[in-house]
Amino acid sequence: MFYQDLHAYIRNTSEEYDVLAKITQHPGRPKPLRVVDQIYMLPGSQLNQAKLVSDYLRGREVVFVGDGDCMSLVTGILGKEKLVDPPAYMRVFDFDERIVKFVRDASQQFGFSDLIEAHYYNVRKPVPKAFFNQSDVFYTNPPYGSKNGGQSGIVFLARCMEFCKSAGSYGVAILPFHHHKAWSRDAMYNIQQFLNQNGYVVSEMLRGMHRYHLDDEPELLSGTVIMDRVKALPPPYRKHIFKKEELRKFYGDSQKEFPDRIDENGIVVAQ
Repeated sequence: MFYQDLHAYIRNTSEEYDVLAKITQHPGRPKPLRVVDQIYMLPGSQLNQAKLVSDYLRGREVVFVGDGDCMSLVTGILGKEKLVDPPAYMRVFDFDERIVKFVRDASQQFGFSDLIEAHYYNVRKPVPKAFFNQSDVFYTNPPYGSKNGGQSGIVFLARCMEFCKSAGSYGVAILPFHHHKAWSRDAMYNIQQFLNQNGYVVSEMLRGMHRYHLDDEPELLSGTVIMDRVKALPPPYRKHIFKKEELRKFYGDSQKEFPDRIDENGIVVAQ
């Protein structure tokens, strides 16, 4: 299915935009760093996304693997205001210490800190044992992987598999798919092959859903891919630590060194 303009299908209210702005326009929200492919969705796209995926997340234990858009907070505050049905619990894992702090602070400020926790984590490393195989649903928005055949998405999805239960779980991923761009078709082909080989099927795909704050490529779109775990296969990289040479151009051509984290001052710290 292809929804290039979801406003024709979803009617957003001024109340919903006002609630969304409490997160997206919050003075404490970290500024995106393009060098690590942090590019925020436009507010309309993010509100559409939150409302569309709420049915998949409600009443579930959800893990957010990388949450630069702060979708966990958007989901939490919309749930708090009874504009969507919220998840039962949310765990956020990100290598940006600013985002971890913002999730903790904003959820406390807006009164839903009992529904969320946030941790520093880099997908280069295996999922910590305490969180392995714990969640019902994953949500991830990985780097585009336009320069590495979708490997960026594959690494994020591999860790999502570790976070989630081995049977009956499913996931939501924001992935690029431009049917007229060869790199995008190749990346999606590789990602779907990886999913199939590891027990998942793509059950739904909504293309052209999201637009971004991108001056150099304002027409860039991404879509939502829903995937179900239909076979309880062991995660392929459970004890694997990805080496630098396996993560070339993970964040595109601008990447010099693979970062270990972004500190609270917004400084990219290399391994």
